[in-house]
Amino acid sequence: MRRHALVLLVLGLPAMAGFPLTAAAQRRADGAARQRAEAHSPARRQQMERQLRERLWKVTKEQVGLTDAQMTKLGETTRRFDTRRRTLNQQERAERTVLRQQMQVGDRADQQRIAAALDHVLQLQRQRVDLQAEEQRELSGYMTPLQRARFAALQEQVRRRVEALRRQQSDTSS
Repeated sequence: MRRHALVLLVLGLPAMAGFPLTAAAQRRADGAARQRAEAHSPARRQQMERQLRERLWKVTKEQVGLTDAQMTKLGETTRRFDTRRRTLNQQERAERTVLRQQMQVGDRADQQRIAAALDHVLQLQRQRVDLQAEEQRELSGYMTPLQRARFAALQEQVRRRVEALRRQQSDTSS
């Protein structure tokens, strides 16, 4: 949404500044903005997420070597643990934001707030490790150790790709 607003702002600046675009350039800019808006529409996003899930399902099944029954169980497990993991990540991001804000004010920083945030970040990291151990225990109920290792490697690969895409997106929107 922020990126879409930035695109509209950038496209609108020349006109507001008294530098009119040619009709052809304006049509290209309008078409590009419309394509970006369509790409970020809720329906398009849902479709892309569904396609990604289907592709990940197929890749996981092939690379990890799981049966349909194992894939069904894996889907249930990952949904349940991802919800909890997402909550922990959101909480940690919030605490890290507090830390950044406090560090920016320098000597006027609230030392007690910093200590509390640091303690909470460590607590959240422990909870994340505990969650991962719990997830591995559940996975061991229907996956072999080799399958679990392959799945962990695949998860890490996907995480790195997502993180690279996020960095790339933030670099282009900056």
